[in-house]
Amino acid sequence: MVEPAGDSARTRARRSRERGRGPGRPRGPRAAAARSTRTQILDGALAAVATHGLAKVTMSDVSACAGVSRGTAYRYFPSLDALLTELGTREAERFEREVWQAMEAASGAEQRLQVALDYAARIAREHPALQRLPQTDPGLVLTALRARFPQIRASIGRLFGPLLADTEPVRSGAVGSEQLVDWMTRLLVSTFLFPDPRLDDTAAGLRAVLRRLAPPPG
Repeated sequence: MVEPAGDSARTRARRSRERGRGPGRPRGPRAAAARSTRTQILDGALAAVATHGLAKVTMSDVSACAGVSRGTAYRYFPSLDALLTELGTREAERFEREVWQAMEAASGAEQRLQVALDYAARIAREHPALQRLPQTDPGLVLTALRARFPQIRASIGRLFGPLLADTEPVRSGAVGSEQLVDWMTRLLVSTFLFPDPRLDDTAAGLRAVLRRLAPPPG
């Protein structure tokens, strides 16, 4: 199908989405109800993983935590693996989105770093699944981290890369900003795998190191 020459990129994107929906996809109130049920199932999966661990969780556990039948859960997700994959993607995107929102309210590079590190420490301390997984499923966690490390590093790079690019080691050419992002990613992953009971102290230590790297004000 040839798009009209005068269409904007936004119009073309909208038409592409409409074609992708197809005639059988629900719209309006039905679509809103489907999104709500999907979210309910994902929330149930998060609670089930926090309770049972990744290795032992079943779709029955998910449906019980979500308050829906197993049939409903399978209607939205063809398998438990598909459900857990989408849950991991949702939680990662939520983390990045909420850190960005918190950073936008901060002024100055140092304050943005402080906000981001404090938020990461709070998530590690309060997230129901992250608290449990290293103890219940260490093998699965290591496998998942190894497979997803490039995506995790890319996410950390989007958050911290612009701030690290203005540090003294990068400006002097001693190290690249990508190397600093890689170092920070590995440090945060190790903090997740071997949690310090004093997470606030860990975040404060990271801020102190980054403060030393930052250029002097003015």
